Amino acid sequence: MLIVVVIGGYVIYMSQLPPPPPPKPVTLVIAMDTSSIVSLDPAKAYEFEGVLVDNNLYDKLVDFKGNDYSTVYPELAESWTVSEDGVTWTFNIKKGLKFPSGTPINAEAVVYSLQRVVKLEQTPSWVLTQFGIKPETIKAVGEYVVQIKLNAIYAKGMFLSCLAFPVASIVDPKVVKEHETGGDMGSAWMTDHSAGSGPFTLEKWERGTQIILRANKDYWKGKPGVDSILIKEIKESLDQRMLLEKGDIDIAWNLLADQIVAVKGVKGIEIVESPAFQLFYIGMNVGFKPFSDARVRNAVRWAIDYDGIIKEILRGAAMKIQTIIPKGVAGYNPAMPFTQDIAKAKSLLAEAGYPNGFSVELATPATIAQIPTADIAAKIKSDLAKVGIDVKVQLITYAEILNKYRAQALEMVIARWGSDYADPDANAKPFAHCRTAGPKDTVKQLAWRNKYANNVTTDLVEKAAKELDDTKRLDYYKQITEIILNEGPFVILYQLLIQRAVRTWVKGFTVSPLTLEDLSVITKEA
Repeated sequence: MLIVVVIGGYVIYMSQLPPPPPPKPVTLVIAMDTSSIVSLDPAKAYEFEGVLVDNNLYDKLVDFKGNDYSTVYPELAESWTVSEDGVTWTFNIKKGLKFPSGTPINAEAVVYSLQRVVKLEQTPSWVLTQFGIKPETIKAVGEYVVQIKLNAIYAKGMFLSCLAFPVASIVDPKVVKEHETGGDMGSAWMTDHSAGSGPFTLEKWERGTQIILRANKDYWKGKPGVDSILIKEIKESLDQRMLLEKGDIDIAWNLLADQIVAVKGVKGIEIVESPAFQLFYIGMNVGFKPFSDARVRNAVRWAIDYDGIIKEILRGAAMKIQTIIPKGVAGYNPAMPFTQDIAKAKSLLAEAGYPNGFSVELATPATIAQIPTADIAAKIKSDLAKVGIDVKVQLITYAEILNKYRAQALEMVIARWGSDYADPDANAKPFAHCRTAGPKDTVKQLAWRNKYANNVTTDLVEKAAKELDDTKRLDYYKQITEIILNEGPFVILYQLLIQRAVRTWVKGFTVSPLTLEDLSVITKEA
């Protein structure tokens, strides 16, 4: 800045002031347990924390906006069409976009990225291959036009929801090919490097210490609200709370329910929450004689004190739900007919021939994702004792439970189910699709594990997955959820609430039900 002093028409003083200093870079600091991350290659990442990071490093053809998971919006694609036979999808790519390397984002990049997922065959690849997608069914038919051929008709929302999952991220083929080793399509290098067009780039991942993301200042949607993000590896939730209260971090990612309650109302801290697409439930094996009678299964539903579990054990970190599609997903059914009614439960047991109840083994791990399931099991044991059902709680590891559950070898179990993508099929299929419960059944998920075979719901699940009319499709899910609610082998206990503790100087942070938070929209006040 130039300062000039003039008196009587004469310049008597002139000075050049130094320019103001550039603004100090703004870093968002998050404390998180990142120990589950195996790789940050979007073709391989499947853990919650890994896909969260990838969601901020990469763009996809389509995406959701904010916390609206009912509608899929264009991202790198500007539009799409479906052929008359319903199996060929054509995506038109936005023109003029580039990766940070200068490589154009075009049909070639999209084809390479999606073919790479299918060829590598890593854990999350099923999200795409479930539609019969193979390398040869993904083609560029123009410089900015991609066709994907499926093996059958699928509901639009189902397919597009899967394309919005980070496994379908678009990578820079030039950069990835430069780092191939032994035909791995760059997978080893991509473990701790990024090659995306998203709002951030991966500066470094020091395992057990930190992950640093640097803002992509040339991001085509606009520069992110902070210059960098530091994700500090802090496993202990108590340490996260202490750092948050001191102001050393901006967001505590993994506080327990008791700690959330403790920091509520603390000046400078707020709790941001959202229903997770995760259901905790009791599975009842209908191959165990008492549970073969729907009246017994309903007696169990009427015996449980749902509100007590949520308020007393979970300290409010959950919401009541009794149907199999979580709130926030299309097809959610708000019906909640069951409350604790001991007289009704006893009456149903007597009608079914069990006036004096029966004994049953209930398997549970001590905790699931920091949820005290052992305490929940003790509560259920107490509740069912009031109607004459003697519950013998078996505390075993979750790995052992999964092995036995997948072998149909549990009488009763406490477990959880998390949706892999924001479409009702992600829950309807596991909870309601099973024809024989025998070894030849092709879909051996939750219904099968509880030996529950229902051709009516199975037919409805298959119809809904291929229904292109949204109104008809939602009606199918209404029928499915009503049937499973009233006669299925599950007691839906609650839908988990995701709760993050955040300093009030952080603005724009929202919680994603799928742990796919968009960190680029966050700002941080000085």
